[in-house]
Amino acid sequence: MKLVATGKVRESYEDPSDPTRLILVASDRISAFDHVFTQGVPGKGRLLTAISAVVFQHLEGTFPTHFIGLASGGRPEFAGRGLLVKRADMIPVECVVRGYLVGSAWDAYQKHGTVHGVRVPDGLGFGAKLPQPIFTPTTKAHVGHDLPLDDGGLASLVGGGLASKLRARSIEIFEELSSWYSAKGLTIVDTKFEFGIVGGQLTLADEVGTPDSSRIVAGSAAAPDAWLDKQILRDWLVERGYRGDGPAPDLEVAILERLRTAYVEIYQALSGAPFSAWPGSDELYLGKDDDAL
Repeated sequence: MKLVATGKVRESYEDPSDPTRLILVASDRISAFDHVFTQGVPGKGRLLTAISAVVFQHLEGTFPTHFIGLASGGRPEFAGRGLLVKRADMIPVECVVRGYLVGSAWDAYQKHGTVHGVRVPDGLGFGAKLPQPIFTPTTKAHVGHDLPLDDGGLASLVGGGLASKLRARSIEIFEELSSWYSAKGLTIVDTKFEFGIVGGQLTLADEVGTPDSSRIVAGSAAAPDAWLDKQILRDWLVERGYRGDGPAPDLEVAILERLRTAYVEIYQALSGAPFSAWPGSDELYLGKDDDAL
């Protein structure tokens, strides 16, 4: 298969039978603070693919997405790791939506009483739900840090009309996912979406609703010990003095297993099915990727 692009976690291949479609293959790699670690989380690629597939299926018929289905055929080690998608002209923006006061939203609120320039009521604590979801887009940097975009910066980058559509669509999808996740016993705290243009239509692309692209908790966002996403790794690294500067610590087996367990919990909550029934085999993938255990 023709390799089209390589990212921190995924490789994109052209569908041999149709160049208007891609196969997105998720690896076991994991990154934090813009560093890709040499140790991978066993089965993470299959988990990301499984979660994205379930979420895309939930959104089907409500919002245009690039999702077609699971990729079949190809290399056996890619089974359960590949999404078959429509090829999109990607928009170079990370469309972040925040629903709760955590992370940089909490930091900004403590300093200024605002989130991305939006005034937020006084007296809220960590993990409090925002009165309305707040759209906080960033650039999509291939190297280094993504940079925040204000309304003017986003409009300058993509045009005023498209900027308005990105804001509205991102908040609509976030609200839909918030309601659905809540019904499954989960809280989607914040997330990022990526969009492209397919056939002239704004289309949700990349991954969606995964613990790599979202903060997700079981229950309340004010209970940080309930994280089920990559925040587990960020907190573990900060406890060891690493925030992206200097040499990164090796990831211990215990933290990799904790991440895998959290990702499995999300998939099983959303799908209502055991992850053991998901196609593919981690054993086939071992040795195919230097980052896999």
